[in-house]
Amino acid sequence: MYEVLGITSAVLFAIVMMPFLLRHINRLFYKGKNRMITSWRMRFRKIHKPAGFGLAVISLIHGYLALGSIRLHTGTLAWMVSIAAVILGVLFSIKKKAVILVWHRRMALLAILFIALHLLVPGALYYIGF
Repeated sequence: MYEVLGITSAVLFAIVMMPFLLRHINRLFYKGKNRMITSWRMRFRKIHKPAGFGLAVISLIHGYLALGSIRLHTGTLAWMVSIAAVILGVLFSIKKKAVILVWHRRMALLAILFIALHLLVPGALYYIGF
């Protein structure tokens, strides 16, 4: 069951990242003028928040089922960074301050790195002595 939840988490993470990725693709390759990419980005923006909430819940359940308890692991670190990004996203929705959005995006990029570490070397913390 935890395998299915892991795949579901990966799909939700891809959905959550789509507005960011499509914005950068549109900016880099089309100078922001590709209407199809803009249209898809807006569609993904509408489901960004619920998908992020689902990702937080499902990934926590995935980790608990995979390990049998909540323990320090690369997935736990990825989850904590993702939760920090979620908190910053909620704060931005409430306060509408650009600096919070910048930190939300930075935490999302950090989450990508931790998720990549989790997928590529899940036991990395055990190798360094944790």
